[in-house]
Formats: sequence, C-alpha cells, structure tokens
Amino acid sequence: MHSELRIRENYNINSIQNMKTLVLRLASLLAIFMMCGIQSPVQAQDNKIYTSNVDKSPIFNGEIGSEVDYIIDHYRRPADAPEKVMNVEIAFVVEKNGKLSNIEIKGHQHLTSKGVEERPVPPSVKKEVMRILTTMPTWTPATKNGKVVRYKIEFFVSVMDRETKAKEARDMAEAREKKIRESKASGKVYDITDTPPSFHGGDAALISWIKANIKYPAKAKEKGVTGRVLVTFIVEIDGSLTDIKVSRNTAPEFKAEFEAEAIRLVKAMPAWNPARNTGVVVRYRYPCPIVFK
Repeated sequence: MHSELRIRENYNINSIQNMKTLVLRLASLLAIFMMCGIQSPVQAQDNKIYTSNVDKSPIFNGEIGSEVDYIIDHYRRPADAPEKVMNVEIAFVVEKNGKLSNIEIKGHQHLTSKGVEERPVPPSVKKEVMRILTTMPTWTPATKNGKVVRYKIEFFVSVMDRETKAKEARDMAEAREKKIRESKASGKVYDITDTPPSFHGGDAALISWIKANIKYPAKAKEKGVTGRVLVTFIVEIDGSLTDIKVSRNTAPEFKAEFEAEAIRLVKAMPAWNPARNTGVVVRYRYPCPIVFK
C-alpha cells in the first residue's frame, strides 16, 4: 500500500515537472518565433496587403481621385527641378489606421522606339512628393467582411509648380472662351454632340414637370380626344429655349388647341443644361414629344 502511494506521488511529481518543462519549452519557442518575426496563420491573414477583392477600397477625403488634386495643390517645385512638369508614378499601402506606408516614387514608364523606358525622378522632386505623402491627412482604410484591411494603391500624377498650373488653367479658359465666341459667331446649331442638353434632373424630372404643368384642352378632354405633339426647340448656350416649333401633330381633331398648349408648355419651362461638344457649350436643336391622354 505504502509503495503504491509512493509510486503515485512520484508519478504526480514527474507529471508536474514534465508539464513545467513543456510550458517552458513552449514559452521559449514563442519567444523565438516573435524574435524571428514568424506569424501565426491568423496574424499573417490579418496583415495581408490587398490590391483588389475588398468590399470598399480606401478613399481620401471622401472622394475618388482627390488624392491627385491634393498632391498637385501642395506641390512646390524644387529650384533644381529640370522640368516644370514631372510625370510621377506613386505606390503606397494604406494601413488600417489610414496612414501611409511602403511609399514608392518612381518615374513614369513610356513607350519609345527602344521599348519601354522609365524617365527617372530627380531626388529633389522625389523628396518633395515624399514630403506631401508623409504629411497628408489620413485616409479612410479599405474594408473586407466588415473589417479594416491593408491595401496597396498605385497611380500616376503630373506634378507642376503653381505658376505653370495657373498658366495652364488660364490657357484652357481662354481656349474655351474662344470656342464659345466662335460658336456664337457661326450660329451653328447641332443635333449631335458629345453631351446633349438636358432638363435639370434628367428625363424623369422632365416628364414629371410636363405632367404637373400641362393644361389639357377642355373640349378635347370632354370628348376623350388624345394626341401627341412633337415640339422642337433650340437649347441656347445659356440654357434658354428659342425657336420653338411644332414638328408633328397626331391628334385627329383639336390640332390647333393641342399645338398651342404644347408651345405654351415649352415656353414655360425653366432653363436647361446646355449641350457640350469637345468640352464647349453649343446650341442644340432638341425634339420633345408632348403627349395628351
């Protein structure tokens, strides 16, 4: 009996010692893993850098592309920069806290007769762009499955000094004004443009406005006469409507009443968004059906 108790006591002591040894070994291994930077599968997944396949991509200042505007607005051309405009490719990781890491700045690659070549970025320009990126406000990080994740972004930007930027804006404004003057002088009326004119709020808003403002001719309404009047008009460059004409009238009777109401309705419309062609506002003849039913 006594020998049996001693065996059990020795077994328990040995078990405790073995457990302590195992715990110490595990602690040592964990310390080694941490020193070597070895991560568990969960940690590795948690630190993954995404480039796609997320629920929401990171965004700066709440608007897509605003990071480019921010960089251009804050760029101060270094005195030794060889060119007024520099094409730069930027890459960085938006961390979970919205800050940037792993920032890369390199020259823009372009195709030449010798193949793809990269024009290097001068150190002073690279330093200036780095200054902007490291001091810019935090981003809204990417999310996946309801959790914030790390995300790598790459984009191209042309940086320039304030003077060059201001001159470029002036040149564009002058060119636009010149095209507008030429459009007015020529009196040309388009029926096909890059961007056609539109009623404020779009087609749905136009239909709603017509329904709310149309006055059905009383006699036609009493007799249940329906009709469709196609009215054409010119949307001027200021959005006003001119040269209002009836192009077609399908009403079997009361044609004059339907046409008069259709023209009155168009004259009462608010100004439209004018048409644009190659970025310039132009005159446009627009067909608008007015339905009576």
